[in-house]
Amino acid sequence: MGKKPKDDAKEQKSKFDYHSSRFFALLFPAVYAVALAAFCLVYEIIPGPEFLVLIFLIYAAYNKRTWRFLKDWLPFITVFLSYEAMYGVADVLAKYNLHSGPRILEDFVFGGTLPSLALQQSIQLPVLDYMGAFFYSLHFFAPTVFAFILWRESPRDYWKYTVAFGVLSYSALLTFLLYPVAPPWWEFNSVYNPSYTGPVVQRILTTSVDVNLGLPVYKTMFDFLSPNQFAAFPSMHSALPWLISLFALKIWKAKASPILIFPIGVWFSATYLGEHYFVDVLGGIMYATVAFVAVEKLLPYLSCRISFLKKHVPKPEGKPLG
Repeated sequence: MGKKPKDDAKEQKSKFDYHSSRFFALLFPAVYAVALAAFCLVYEIIPGPEFLVLIFLIYAAYNKRTWRFLKDWLPFITVFLSYEAMYGVADVLAKYNLHSGPRILEDFVFGGTLPSLALQQSIQLPVLDYMGAFFYSLHFFAPTVFAFILWRESPRDYWKYTVAFGVLSYSALLTFLLYPVAPPWWEFNSVYNPSYTGPVVQRILTTSVDVNLGLPVYKTMFDFLSPNQFAAFPSMHSALPWLISLFALKIWKAKASPILIFPIGVWFSATYLGEHYFVDVLGGIMYATVAFVAVEKLLPYLSCRISFLKKHVPKPEGKPLG
């Protein structure tokens, strides 16, 4: 006698689906994350977005979202990898064409008192060194993690964020190529700039944090893995937290207000650590704001008037423009 339909359904229900198991979707990314952490500790580096994307890909593979993940994340990964490739080229060209606009502007605005130098001379403490390193290091994780959150929770905003990320990255890259600027720790330090003889701006990440850790984490990361020393303006470390905050506040309104601690912490850290002029920080805020407005307002506006964009850009929410 054959099985009844009810028995078949019960048997199917009892079978363990190894492909879409929530258990494996959490287990394997966790194992990979532990292995990645061990690798980074041994080789004294901080992982970039390409390593984090693999965690999310493993998660997607066990949630029947593999193809969607690859299709949706290809633009984001392409922007990041192309930016990283050109970033190193900019460093080679920059040293022959350095500009001092941010330093001159700070001299004018602050009456010759450099904010980085003033902060280091007046309030430098080990706790602030570590706090600054923490906020400054979030740059390597936050943009990718935030993209994954949007991909899961708000696909429409994920695509807007990806476009804004591209606009910001490429506009900053173009600036690095055409208007390279040295950071304060380089320009106000005779070790790197022999022509300078005044008070020294420390590169706290290497002279304090690395020394106290007993590991050259930041020296390895900035001097070998990410070698462009002349990409101070605009500060991408300052721009990306602000771009993330703008999208978070737009989507989740007041509930997202605690996220403002992130950009404010990075803005202070970038200046305090001697990695950026305050003018670089303001430049990063401006570039991120322009990228956000371009995606949220300008692109939908143009898509209503240009036939090519009308076919490829989603219509703006609400009433038609114009």
